[in-house]
Amino acid sequence: KDLFGRADLGEGMTNLVTTISDPLVIAFDGKWGTGKTTFLKMWAGELRKLEIPVIFFDAFENDYADDAFAVLVREIVALTEANKTPAEGSFDEIKESSIKLGSRLLRVTAKVGAKATIKIITAGTVNNSDVKKAIEEVIDEAGEVADDYMRSFLTDISDQKNIVAEFRKTLEALPNQLAPKNGEEKQKPLVFIIDELDRCKPIFALQILERIKHFMSVPNVHFVLGVHMEQLKRSVQFAYGAKIEATTYLQKFINLTIANSDTEWSEHSRRIVKYIRYLSDSLNLPSTEENRLTMEFLQRVALKNVFSLRTLEHIFSNIAISTAFAAERESHPPPLIVGLCILKVEKPGLFLKAKEGQLRYEDIAGFFDFRDWSEDEESDEQTWQRDIWETVLADEVPERLKDYVKGRSGYRRRKDAVRSLANNVVDRFKPNK
Repeated sequence: KDLFGRADLGEGMTNLVTTISDPLVIAFDGKWGTGKTTFLKMWAGELRKLEIPVIFFDAFENDYADDAFAVLVREIVALTEANKTPAEGSFDEIKESSIKLGSRLLRVTAKVGAKATIKIITAGTVNNSDVKKAIEEVIDEAGEVADDYMRSFLTDISDQKNIVAEFRKTLEALPNQLAPKNGEEKQKPLVFIIDELDRCKPIFALQILERIKHFMSVPNVHFVLGVHMEQLKRSVQFAYGAKIEATTYLQKFINLTIANSDTEWSEHSRRIVKYIRYLSDSLNLPSTEENRLTMEFLQRVALKNVFSLRTLEHIFSNIAISTAFAAERESHPPPLIVGLCILKVEKPGLFLKAKEGQLRYEDIAGFFDFRDWSEDEESDEQTWQRDIWETVLADEVPERLKDYVKGRSGYRRRKDAVRSLANNVVDRFKPNK
């Protein structure tokens, strides 16, 4: 399903990775919340339909690892295992070559860093002489091991190069081994999608780029990075200092950048409308006139305040929990529930005032766009949401709304209703962001 009207972009990226055999590292660049993950997952699905082998990897969920190489090859090996039949053994080569190279890299990290790590952990905290002596012996031994390893590493250069070459050779053969045996002459690539790279620990994010460049840059293996480039540049500066030219540094590792941004406001506007419709349908809300008008209210607020797609996801998560939790016997006008969910995500300061019973109509009138409705929109349908909020929050209920208040006996207490909903329904459970 082409939810955001990006089928052309997906087709273009598919043509790119299937036409070019030279190794590519593509940055799919966009700010947080602009739909990068959703698009990349949908694109991965389209690639699989074309029987192109795909790995989708969330870097942020894996940045606890000591070395990026280990987690990257783990994903590659997992893909081969999933595609291997009992009679096949050719995939074992990639596993064995990965173990050889990975163990070398981990030994450098572990052995050379052991002495410094122990010093950092124990600096100034040990007084007992016996313990101190034992630690000093460990440090000395670690230092000797590190010295021996570095001596071996420097004197056995040909062996190191052979191990790297062996791994690259087996990786280069992998796309052909994974390709379906349907008689097609054109070789299909292996596409490795790495998402959330900009959210990783800076050192881990850069290590991923370096491992790709030095060990995985082989024909027909392409990497696509879901990333906000400005944030990744900050990671470079964090690791190497503010004076480094981050853009130049990243150009060493990334071949091209595809912008995941809207060139026109109208394009983003269409995506907001489509996504609200999609998320609303996913909630399976009753098909009532109240719910329809409330979704229009949410759409209006989202368009006016330029909500990101991720923001909409968080708002709908809160709506789903709140509507499920609210007792059926209670009367909860949808505009109040949805409006409070919006405030909780986008205006936490105003939501806190709602919880404390201090929220005023003037606080939300501008944000909810109530003041900007034109005379053409002054119908009972369009003003229904506004009237509810004004009724429960205004210091003095306008004359035109007094009959409305009488008809809503459950909301005679006005501000108490908002405070009750905020505390007992909308903020009872807190979905993770």
